[in-house]
Amino acid sequence: MKSKAERETEELARHKKRVAEALAAAESAVSQGAESLKFAHEKLQEKGQPVVLSQEPDKHRIAFGEFSLALELLRDSAIVRVTFGDGKPREFDFAKDRHIAPADVEEYIGRRALELVRAAQKAAPW
Repeated sequence: MKSKAERETEELARHKKRVAEALAAAESAVSQGAESLKFAHEKLQEKGQPVVLSQEPDKHRIAFGEFSLALELLRDSAIVRVTFGDGKPREFDFAKDRHIAPADVEEYIGRRALELVRAAQKAAPW
């Protein structure tokens, strides 16, 4: 029989292994999501709109007036967090939910970027 401490140690090791395996998919998702944000940024700039794109190693954010969309990678848990405005962040847990694909995150960000533009245009038409 294993003690509780041994079982917990084994579970922690399994979790670390799952996170390490899932991190590659999460990094790919953040990369694709960042490309979506860049695309939205470029298109808004072409329209002459005051849009700001900030990019850090694991955090990307586009702001358009009072509206914003942020993408963040939490490396310690392989979670990709997408925050639209001041709302509750949507989390994609790549270590826990193995069925999530990077394309799912990219599609979600694309839809939120479209909502961002629509909301901004509705607030201040151009």
